[in-house]
Amino acid sequence: MPVPEKEAVTKVCIDDFAFRKRKTYGTIMVDIDTHRIIDLLASRESADVAEWLKSYPNLEVVSRDGSVSYKSAIEQAGSHLQQVSDRFHLVKGLTDAAKKFLSRLLAANFTLPTEASHYDGKPTGDYWDKPVKEDAPAAEHNANVKKKMKTVEQVREFGKQGLSKSEIARIVGINRVTVAKYLKDDFNPSSTYYNTTIPSKIKPYSQEIKNMLSEGKTFKQISAVIRERGYDGADGTIRMFATRERRLMKEAAEQGGSGEKIERKWLISLLYHPVDEVRSLSQDQLDRIIEEYPIIGRVYDAVTGFKGALFGKKEAELDKWAEETEALEIDELESFINGIKRDITAVKNAIRLDYNNGLAEGSVNKLKVVKRIMYGRNSFELLKGKLLRLELKRKIN
Repeated sequence: MPVPEKEAVTKVCIDDFAFRKRKTYGTIMVDIDTHRIIDLLASRESADVAEWLKSYPNLEVVSRDGSVSYKSAIEQAGSHLQQVSDRFHLVKGLTDAAKKFLSRLLAANFTLPTEASHYDGKPTGDYWDKPVKEDAPAAEHNANVKKKMKTVEQVREFGKQGLSKSEIARIVGINRVTVAKYLKDDFNPSSTYYNTTIPSKIKPYSQEIKNMLSEGKTFKQISAVIRERGYDGADGTIRMFATRERRLMKEAAEQGGSGEKIERKWLISLLYHPVDEVRSLSQDQLDRIIEEYPIIGRVYDAVTGFKGALFGKKEAELDKWAEETEALEIDELESFINGIKRDITAVKNAIRLDYNNGLAEGSVNKLKVVKRIMYGRNSFELLKGKLLRLELKRKIN
């Protein structure tokens, strides 16, 4: 088994690989200076990796992905080690978060009005004048109420004709007590209908909610604003109102035919490519989409700003970026920011230093090829020996 020259190694990148996917994993170690695999470990547990790192006396820098386990292992191995978070994984984490938000905000296909915003004052029908679509239980209940109302009207008509309660009960086929109830002036059959309108508590804030929707505000932000104005109803009412208003606008746009179809995947492509490389989308369309959904423009700015700080070596801008992006109050982006805050030293080292985990990623691919060739007879020792001998041969050549 080739033995690595541990004293000569000062900078490494590490990554995990699967013996059995989602079951058992190992760790691969690559020398950043020589670009060679120098060791394999049959575990990725923090204690095992820490012990492994301690055996390299001159080690100074360790590059890794966002693994919490590896972060802990490096900290256990010694405070003198500089951890470097991989830039590729950082960018991927942010773009994945932005992609989730766009998928939550937009339908897979949506209509972009040719005019200005959905909420520019055009008559699209008042929310309060349109009944909520009944669900199955409500529809069944209301059908029964309608049937009862016909009976009530029949009872009251016989009452006007001077028939007694007993006679009305016999003719209609109901109990005499029920007849008495139906004849009371304060009996209102329609009061037994399921409520098919939004509670009036939110009505004074309807226009303000529409305006905030046009600005791309989230339900959480809308709730905070109108509660400051005095709203004390349920958050579910806000969500129902906003969701229904969006649906009404979409239906109005489709019926009017004034708009063009936009696919959400085109906008997601902009997280990875500039608009001139996305053939399906023009700059003019993008401008109108951002005018319609301003929050999309802010998300793009957040992604661009992070890439600028990361690859432009602008370490001082990272804290400001995090503060401004948190102010958007987007759950997916907040989750990403919380993650880099917990790993802030390694993230800032990724900005300052030129090291990355690309060598480890490529070496894992090489390991997979060897493992597949040896499928069925590749014990860990055999796999390790085969891979390290290939690296030794490459060094000699």
